[in-house]
Amino acid sequence: MNILSVENASFAVGHVALLDKTSFQLDSGEKIGLIGRNGAGKSSFLKILAGVQKLDDGQIIVQNNLKIVYVPQESFFDKEATVFDTVAEGLGEIRDLLRRYYRVSHDLEHNSDDVLLKELNELQLEIEAKDGWKLDAAVKQTLGELGLPENEKIGNLSGGQKKRVALAQAWVQKPDVLLLDEPTNHLDIDAIIWLENLLKAFEGSLVVITHDRRFLDNIATRIVELDRGILRSYPGSFSKYSEKKAQELAVEAEHNRLFDKFHAQEEAWIRKGIEARRTRNEGRVRRLEELRRQRAERRNVQGQVNFKLDSGEKSGKIIAELEHASFAYGDKVIMDKFSAILQRGDKIGLIGPNGIGKTTFLKLILGELQPTFGRIRIGSKQEVAYFDQFRSALNENDTVFYTLGQGNDYVEVGGKKNTL
Repeated sequence: MNILSVENASFAVGHVALLDKTSFQLDSGEKIGLIGRNGAGKSSFLKILAGVQKLDDGQIIVQNNLKIVYVPQESFFDKEATVFDTVAEGLGEIRDLLRRYYRVSHDLEHNSDDVLLKELNELQLEIEAKDGWKLDAAVKQTLGELGLPENEKIGNLSGGQKKRVALAQAWVQKPDVLLLDEPTNHLDIDAIIWLENLLKAFEGSLVVITHDRRFLDNIATRIVELDRGILRSYPGSFSKYSEKKAQELAVEAEHNRLFDKFHAQEEAWIRKGIEARRTRNEGRVRRLEELRRQRAERRNVQGQVNFKLDSGEKSGKIIAELEHASFAYGDKVIMDKFSAILQRGDKIGLIGPNGIGKTTFLKLILGELQPTFGRIRIGSKQEVAYFDQFRSALNENDTVFYTLGQGNDYVEVGGKKNTL
């Protein structure tokens, strides 16, 4: 049964049409993987479904009383709030009642007062009437499954733990439609598996943006691709989509090749000028004008990315040497007497649960933090590039052109200047 539909939708950023008179529908219980190139407009479309963004043209039809919950790529929470309060935010009035109940209960432990006792009893009755204890238990159960400490402040959490908080906040609201934008970002392996299992068992409808092919294959019942402003539907898994898409692109490429060949022939004919006027073939001239219009409106498939890392001056053999290195935040030990040698050419995958200290370890290698015990020796002649998970090196107010060129109209790669 159709529960949400988008009809003849248009949406543009500047002169780029992210949605170009396209349509979409979501059925009850469907799990849709929304895919497309970076910058194609996937996040914008998800915001439109969530009601955060408005269409330029077209309409969205939503079933009455449909509860839609949206989790963006990056969630911003009050750093001083506790994990429990943040996750329970989605419960609205129930959250406020629970907060008051626990506050009064805490006050009664230190001050036996009839007024407080009466208030506590009234709150308990109101929470019971609104099935609040069940929701309270659901919050605590979700936090337990995700390994989140309910009384910890948000500001003390790692990026992966904050992502877990965002997912937990959405889940306890019991949505009919769940919209997830890159939900596996920052999550560790165990959390991704937990999320997979949760979404498989989810009885509502799901639209998820992700570049994790395995995750997509495991949960999606349909793939919807946003390509050059058009939403196209492919039943089944991502693997089935990949096979079908390869065939479609081959057909499109051949069609464009034949079109361009014919177009070139007609342009050569019109350039003869005198012959064209002598034959008075006005129909052929009009056809050429139509070919020109079609060619101008055609949005080609973007090319493949060729990525080359520029190498700095050759470093010494040793990149970093750790000798009985230890590091702790207060009572929390991140690294305990760890010894290792990192050598030039090593390609190391650093894994571990969210909040275990992976980012801290990188900062120790970079020299941004110093070990509390032991020694970390950094090798010679090193040029280090570090891209952190929150992209703090980027100024969001700068243009892409300025960020790459830093005031120049070129970027240097491999000792060669390339015009931006």
